[in-house]
Amino acid sequence: MSRRAPSWLLLVLLVFAGCSRCGEKQVGATAANPARFLPRGAQASVVVPDLGALGEKLARFQKLKLANFVAQLQNASSAESYVSSIMRQVGVDLRSRQAMEAAGIDPARGAGASLLGGDQAFSVLGVKDEKTLTATFAKLARERLGASQSAESKVPGGTLVTFSRPNAQQPSLGLLFTEGYALLGAGAMVSQLSGYATMPAEKSLLQEPLLTASLNRLPAERDFYAFLPGGIGFLIPAGTTQSVTVAGSLGERAVTLRLDTPWPDTQASLAALTPQQAPELLGYLPEDSFFVARYRGDPSQLSGIWPYLVGSSVTQAVQQSGFDLKGEVLDKLKPGLVAGVSLAPTAQLGGGMPSLDPRRTNPFRFIHLVVVGESKDAAAFASTLEKVPPVAQRFGAEVKPTDINGQRVYFTSYRQGEGAHFAEVGDKVVLAAPQSRLEAALTRLKGPAGKSPVAEDVRSALQGPVLGAVLDLNRLSDSVRALPSEAWGIGGFAIKATTVRWLDATDDLRAVTLGLSEKEKALQAELTLWLAPH
Repeated sequence: MSRRAPSWLLLVLLVFAGCSRCGEKQVGATAANPARFLPRGAQASVVVPDLGALGEKLARFQKLKLANFVAQLQNASSAESYVSSIMRQVGVDLRSRQAMEAAGIDPARGAGASLLGGDQAFSVLGVKDEKTLTATFAKLARERLGASQSAESKVPGGTLVTFSRPNAQQPSLGLLFTEGYALLGAGAMVSQLSGYATMPAEKSLLQEPLLTASLNRLPAERDFYAFLPGGIGFLIPAGTTQSVTVAGSLGERAVTLRLDTPWPDTQASLAALTPQQAPELLGYLPEDSFFVARYRGDPSQLSGIWPYLVGSSVTQAVQQSGFDLKGEVLDKLKPGLVAGVSLAPTAQLGGGMPSLDPRRTNPFRFIHLVVVGESKDAAAFASTLEKVPPVAQRFGAEVKPTDINGQRVYFTSYRQGEGAHFAEVGDKVVLAAPQSRLEAALTRLKGPAGKSPVAEDVRSALQGPVLGAVLDLNRLSDSVRALPSEAWGIGGFAIKATTVRWLDATDDLRAVTLGLSEKEKALQAELTLWLAPH
């Protein structure tokens, strides 16, 4: 294998690649903990409490079909051979506890890293033998960084070993040995390691109260955790919350990320995530739904949240129309709303993945949608539906009331074609697209609920959280494979063959589930990738 790993790969792998099963150690423990040397004020910090199960985890995931497929795209014969080539470049086989110990690393002491802003970062690594670890890094610094010169000195906090290129003004890499750990820094960070080695405990991540509280709220089983003071920007706007803690665990059948953040708003606004008694409506969704969501909260509590969900333009249009969304819709619905998405048999994939922006493309050419809820008062909700047609005009849509076999329904259309149609059957309310889905839903709603479209092995994802969602990758794959030949366009045989190849490579992946809930005045989210059993 002639490919070479990037020069920064050593630090990254030593800190992050060892995510392993070690949830019993807490941040507040008095035992050895790399968090002792990570500053509370860092932009982001990651801690791996124990590297001991690294080999088991790497060996497991490198056997996945998807891993082998990706490795082949890198001109490797398999994922195992690709990982092995990287390990040879690193100089330490991180899949083996024995190999790490032979390199001077103590896996049981764990590892950590802090990002300080810009390109500044440093890492912490447990040490089994200082002399051996120094020799390991001397070889790596020489072969990977061209830093052939080493020096050792006593500094506040411990012993600093540096590795430099000839005639360089600053070291390329530095190790500061202190209290059973090595602080690792590159370039300008080497001179700052002493400050973190002597940092007071109360300024370290070890005594960060927000992190401690989050970890106490999260399940004890975790392989790594990350702490981000002030938020993370893309999921929770930066600066709107005091902190975000993310914990990860890797199991035989699942990879799970759990997020915890103190709720940045009032406790009243968190009421939307309080679980309620809810009717079981999943059995009214189509059996071919590959994506299913369920909301067990009180819809009336969404009055302060829905503007953020639909965007400013829709919010403004609703407000200008004078339509009281809370009073006319949210207050009249019971908890237990469910939604199902299916792949449309009319989907055209010959041109690649379509844009699902409804302003430019009708999404219902590619997916079918069914949403079912239950009203508190059927007559009151019927009057609400009659008020929708004039409101829809403000959104550039046309809603026409009509009858199907004596059932009052409302058909929606807009510039791109069919919209989402709706109706009320007894105390059940349905929103569906296209028309064929609405008609099928009307028939189902006249009888008892059928079998849930969610497979039993992932159904629990909809039972615990207030808002739960399941993406069934097996069902999505089956739906794509079952598309008629015309779905792939003229000469689409090659496109279909490529798509099927990707699907074959991912059949180790069973499903993705997401859950949102509230615990002790904190928002929690759980994202899980389920693996297929073998």
